[in-house]
Amino acid sequence: MSSISLFGFLIIQYYWAKNNFEEKKLNIQNVISICNQEIIEEIEDLIVEKSTKLVIPKSFSSINSINNNIHDEKTLVDSLVSQLEFIEDENFMVKRKTIIDIVNRHLSLNINFDLDQLLDEEELIEIIDQVMDQHNLDLEYFYSITNSSGLILFSNFEKKENELLINSTIFSDEFLIDDIYNERKIFSLYIMNLEKSIIRSFSSIFLISISLITIIIGTFFYSIKIINNQKKITQIKSDFINNMTHELKTPIATIGLACEALKDKDIELNKPMKDKFLSTITNENERLGKLVETVLQNTISDKGTPELKLEIFNIEEIIEKAMKSIQLSFDKEEGNIETDFMALNKIVEADKLHITNVIYNLLDNSLKYSENKPHVKISTRDVIGGLVIRIKDNGIGIAKDNQEKIFEKLFRVPTGNIHNVKGFGLGLSYVKSIMELHQGSIKVESKLGHGSTFLISLKASKIIES
Repeated sequence: MSSISLFGFLIIQYYWAKNNFEEKKLNIQNVISICNQEIIEEIEDLIVEKSTKLVIPKSFSSINSINNNIHDEKTLVDSLVSQLEFIEDENFMVKRKTIIDIVNRHLSLNINFDLDQLLDEEELIEIIDQVMDQHNLDLEYFYSITNSSGLILFSNFEKKENELLINSTIFSDEFLIDDIYNERKIFSLYIMNLEKSIIRSFSSIFLISISLITIIIGTFFYSIKIINNQKKITQIKSDFINNMTHELKTPIATIGLACEALKDKDIELNKPMKDKFLSTITNENERLGKLVETVLQNTISDKGTPELKLEIFNIEEIIEKAMKSIQLSFDKEEGNIETDFMALNKIVEADKLHITNVIYNLLDNSLKYSENKPHVKISTRDVIGGLVIRIKDNGIGIAKDNQEKIFEKLFRVPTGNIHNVKGFGLGLSYVKSIMELHQGSIKVESKLGHGSTFLISLKASKIIES
């Protein structure tokens, strides 16, 4: 339902944005059309004003006298000028009618205005800018004046810009369409990037809307992630409880049986048998202690940053100490540990106890996850600023999908209902926490059926062994 609601919200936002854009575009187009008409009126007024003073006396193509009388040109011009003075404040239509009436009374002619003598580019641009400013339009434009055949008479663009004008929005209207003119002209206004200009006018609203939508979508997916993580953690905790019950039940039951046997007076116990029972109790007690210690080690990540007891020591000695602690377990499985110490910068400053536990945990994992006789090779190599410890085993390996997850708390590689490998999934989480506290790192390289290699990076101490 949340997904459907979010999707519906996005559709509504898109529909709203599209409608507003189309409405804004239509409004601007209407305003530009009005501007185009006003520009044409200004141009026509300019032509009338100039033509009465300049063009008419020079533009007669033929003069046929009414009643075979030739009229003086000066008389006609004076009539036009004097009459237009009375209608100076009238609109273009009134002026046009007046001119036609005067001309018709005096002459029978076909007037052909030469626009080159009446207009120039600066005046046209000034008229266009003035009209667009009056309507608060800040748009990039080009213009042209053409005749009815499409021949360009005026323009403010070159031929090389013709391709650019193809993608423009064009507003065209005819003018000089009265009987006094022998050919109509077409004024065209080319508005560049009209849609982009409209989008820019919405930029602040779009930016805010997109930011809010991004936050909503991000929060939505973050919530889904949190829910999935909580579900995953719940499952992991359930598995942890099951594993812990399984792990603790066996040593407790064994200790209980051994104690009952020792307390049973009906059983005659000789010294070897007593020693055996006591040894069993001791071993299982140690096992319980290790299980509890493992759980307690993992609380480091919950407490924040623990206080480390930093010491300067030889890392090889710590590795050998961890090897000695686990050697009996390897011997029991007929396994062996090989070393290849080649690092020169082997003096580190770290917490000796925790680093020992890190090495022990990795060796213990190599032992647990070996189906054959376990073989581990520990090597050290110098790197810039420190050294790398490589612990390579011949175990079952780790699938690529699980290689990042193995360092998560309580995570164990899925094995179905089989519990042949003991543990809670806390060891590698503890290892990673310790390495991060030491500003080091741990990585794994593995392939199913081909063993695993753990790489531990540690900073070298500033004190180098002589």
